Amino acid sequence: MREKNFLREVDEIRLRVKRTRRILSFRKSRFQVSNHTRSRGGDRGMTIIPFKQRDLFTRRWRNVRISAPKEHELQIQIVQVLQLVLRQNVVCFHCPNGELRNKAAAAKLRAMGVKRGVSDLAFFWADPAKRFRALFLEIKRPGGKLTTEQAAFGLMMRTLGADFDVAYSIDEAIEAVGTRGLIESGIEICGKKW
Repeated sequence: MREKNFLREVDEIRLRVKRTRRILSFRKSRFQVSNHTRSRGGDRGMTIIPFKQRDLFTRRWRNVRISAPKEHELQIQIVQVLQLVLRQNVVCFHCPNGELRNKAAAAKLRAMGVKRGVSDLAFFWADPAKRFRALFLEIKRPGGKLTTEQAAFGLMMRTLGADFDVAYSIDEAIEAVGTRGLIESGIEICGKKW
């Protein structure tokens, strides 16, 4: 009887380790999303329920809730990784269009040319044939959707010949940048050597 309990606990620990590895990979398809919690700012937050944890006192298994990263947190992580692995001749920057502002500041910025729907990150580089290339990368948290302005901006960029992509995780952002050859050669990141 004791051996069966021990083996069952070992199997549960293996399952928890496997689930924890899924969380760390930040892949969109592996997140279980529910919209029943509220975040600190009052807007509807998203909760990921990745694995169970044994309660210290009751010894029962319970769900552990870990909040999904907010969009700006995900973008900061992506930029920090990209600063380490991007080629030297790639220009990458963020266009700060999405913050909440008062009406006077919003009117001033609109008069200065701020447009709705502009992507979070812009990449500019020259390909081997010395042609100018551009990638506009929109960062969304897992389960997030493009606004109509963002979709229209992406369509406009594609019709003009630039690349437009949406990333829901660090892995997807690295994939979008790496497939265009913007990562230094020989670097291994996200389980892939570029």
